[in-house]
Amino acid sequence: MKKTSLSKRQDLFAIIGTLPFVTAAIFLIIGLFSLDDIYLDSHFSIDIITVITFCFIHLSIILVLKRINKIDINFPKSKLKKLVSVFAYLIILVLSNFLLVMGLKMNLNYWLKGNTVSKIELIVTDKNISHGKSTDYYIIFNSKNGKLKNKVRSKNFDSFSIGETFQASVNEGFFQGYFLTEPLKTN
Repeated sequence: MKKTSLSKRQDLFAIIGTLPFVTAAIFLIIGLFSLDDIYLDSHFSIDIITVITFCFIHLSIILVLKRINKIDINFPKSKLKKLVSVFAYLIILVLSNFLLVMGLKMNLNYWLKGNTVSKIELIVTDKNISHGKSTDYYIIFNSKNGKLKNKVRSKNFDSFSIGETFQASVNEGFFQGYFLTEPLKTN
């Protein structure tokens, strides 16, 4: 009976190949569960140059480790299957690094936020319910800093009225947006 097993070098390639995805998942989970009700989002965006830079660094690390014979990369023998494998890996590489940049930006935006607390006036202009795999509830505000949105819990959603005004204490995010010093409360 022939037994197939992965060598340590193949294991290392699998770890290096999936590390951005696993790290991204951890950062996204941390961000989504801890920042939901205190983040005032102006418009979340991802810089494509940063994603390409992360992909280049990741690919460079893989190629350097391959060059110094620390990892094995085994592709199928046929040229068509090899081409499909390389293409699929590049897609996974780009997507996992995109998620990594998104998770890092979300968390670094909060971790490196400004220490100065300022007061801004928020006026409720709209309420939005987003239906997907889960239902999310958003309150849209107008402020001197433009439109901002805040994700709220379903039990608090109906307590906000369009036209209602709040004086909110906020810290400015490192990249964009604001973080409430405490979740908004309605009367």
